[in-house]
Amino acid sequence: MKQLAEAQQVIPPRRDVDLAFLIAADSSGPLKMSLREVFALGSYLSPELKGRTISDARHTVSLTDSLQQASLVGRPEELAGRSVLLAVSDQLISAIAMTEIDGLARRMLLCPPDLNPDHVRNLIVDVEIDAIVTDEPARWSDVGVYQVAAARMPVRAPTRARAKRATEWLMPTSGISGVPKIVSHTLQGLCGAIIADAPARGTPPVWATFCDIRRDGGLQIFLRAIIGGGSMVLSEPGEPIADHVARLASRGVTHVSGTPSHWRKLLMSGSAGGFSPRHIHLSGEIADQDVMDGLKQAFPGASIGEACASTEAGDVARMVEHLADEAGRNVTGSTRTMDAGNAA
Repeated sequence: MKQLAEAQQVIPPRRDVDLAFLIAADSSGPLKMSLREVFALGSYLSPELKGRTISDARHTVSLTDSLQQASLVGRPEELAGRSVLLAVSDQLISAIAMTEIDGLARRMLLCPPDLNPDHVRNLIVDVEIDAIVTDEPARWSDVGVYQVAAARMPVRAPTRARAKRATEWLMPTSGISGVPKIVSHTLQGLCGAIIADAPARGTPPVWATFCDIRRDGGLQIFLRAIIGGGSMVLSEPGEPIADHVARLASRGVTHVSGTPSHWRKLLMSGSAGGFSPRHIHLSGEIADQDVMDGLKQAFPGASIGEACASTEAGDVARMVEHLADEAGRNVTGSTRTMDAGNAA
């Protein structure tokens, strides 16, 4: 990782360095890095950050040691330059695999588990997929893609493929009918609005989202946790809301994100007691006043922010940036962020 070594020579370890410049740098610049390389440099700049984890309802994986672990089985370098479909049923394995594929593949298409199988087959053709990373290899034996790589819970890996290129991140839209459209992002575009200034102002945050991290809103929270020095607690399909909230509380979640529908369900369940997040984020839908009032009553000590009428990655990132800034100022209250199309 030549770029990382060069950066380490010129940047002394310190907790208040803003890592956003690493991602926002021009592609020809010496500090253009993959997600893993940015994470590695962040760990170098803040060596005192220990005990970082990412977890679901069944497993907990160390983020602190993630650079010595791998979820891809076999020879990951064979994915170099390919158009990769990431189709893993498990969010936790998907999260680690994303960090391994970025910087290696030419493009990576994230496949949410609820995507129609027929639509997936169409997308494979449209996006020119020539490799699939999955935890269910047999499922993809008849789709006409020769290169199928297995993914698993991460294990210690003595060697690692180096980043070779800027990977194009592809995500299907969540349309209600027809084949979903594909939205293309760069790592720079996904993370450009995230102020990754390292948690110099208190305990590192623990992030959570009700959304799947293979969708725009969930992906932004995952990236914030990875780049910003925190931990991450993932949602679990089919988990009762009371169990989910209890798990968030037991893992010490401080920042949590979801749609107004998610928050309405939580409020109606009566499961809010014992859970005390510092920051609450709503996105994807316009929240009605009943939800906002209910959240203020249930979580009187929390800062509440809403990204209105938008599911675009940039708008979610700006709201996450706001919440990160709120964390430093310890502000209690609520705010709304209007995108240009909805500004008064």
